[in-house]
Amino acid sequence: MTTKKMKRSIEQLSNNAVIQEGDRAVRNEHALLISILKCLNEIEKRSLYLKEGYSSLFAFCTCRWRYSPSKAGRFIAAARCMKKFPAARMLLVDRKITVCGLAKIARLLAEGNPEEILRSVSGKTFADIEKIVTSHQIAPAMRESLRPIGLIEPAGKTSNREDKGDLFQAEDPPNHTHVGRGPQHDLQQEPEQRYEIRFSASEEFCRDLERAKMVCSGSWTLEAIMARAIRDLLEKRDPERKEARRKKREARKQSKSHVKFRSQSPGKPGTVSRAKATTETNSSGNGRQVSPVRSRHIPALLRDKVFTRDNGRCTYTSSLGIRCDSTAHLQIDHITPYCRGGEHSLENLRILCGKHNRLAAREMSLTNC
Repeated sequence: MTTKKMKRSIEQLSNNAVIQEGDRAVRNEHALLISILKCLNEIEKRSLYLKEGYSSLFAFCTCRWRYSPSKAGRFIAAARCMKKFPAARMLLVDRKITVCGLAKIARLLAEGNPEEILRSVSGKTFADIEKIVTSHQIAPAMRESLRPIGLIEPAGKTSNREDKGDLFQAEDPPNHTHVGRGPQHDLQQEPEQRYEIRFSASEEFCRDLERAKMVCSGSWTLEAIMARAIRDLLEKRDPERKEARRKKREARKQSKSHVKFRSQSPGKPGTVSRAKATTETNSSGNGRQVSPVRSRHIPALLRDKVFTRDNGRCTYTSSLGIRCDSTAHLQIDHITPYCRGGEHSLENLRILCGKHNRLAAREMSLTNC
């Protein structure tokens, strides 16, 4: 079957059939990967790579099979691990670990307790396996460094913000564009010097950083988050900024005292005070307050309660009970849509990521509301 015919047949399948076809393809790929690992073990056992003119199994994979160095290293490590530890091979056959995951724990299995390690990684994602592996090794010493790495052109148009969250209606992240020195620099900005910053961090720091990304709904980069934190620290501790704030306060006090002196002078006949005018504007003829206009604005306290209840995570759940794990680009969504009379209440609000929010709108035909 040609690629064009295969594409056409897939496009004609239902949603469930497409998912099933993808699962079937992944199972076939997994079986092929196991066959490749078995072949690698046999090639190494018989030293067939030498007879083919390659100095090592690594050279055989990179030159004959055109594998990248990283992929060749992963496959060789996984093949040797599968051969040495039968329990690891069974996890791989049962699809409870991937080739990349097996390569990741290969060195750990040789040095630690294989049975305990295999139990801990069984059925885990690659990210979870990375955490398990690092929990069994000593962190290497890393010297803090800050060095220039080159220039980049000034940013042009803003990136696509269709998935940016508005959960807390936070201000935009800091803009680091170059500040020109004249009209010509405004039209044609100079390239910006960029730096690489390296340092190791504690687990508490990483938790706080992940929390900051959640609060910012994933729309801020790490640079923007740390720049904001540094700016807030300088606002509180920098003596120059403290002195500047003191001068501003003194100027405001003098301005207020001057306005107060002018307000105490006799007013012109027929003038109406601002407070009285506001009261008359906001009240009806029978003395009752005018009912406020219905607004889409959701109070900050209510948004915070929704965020805490939903644990800062998209609440979309599939028909199989799988909940979206996105903590980025979160948005407040009305279960009963606002355009259909939905209220701003804790029971009617939920957190959705931008993509699932649009999916829910399409499913309910609300795109034109």
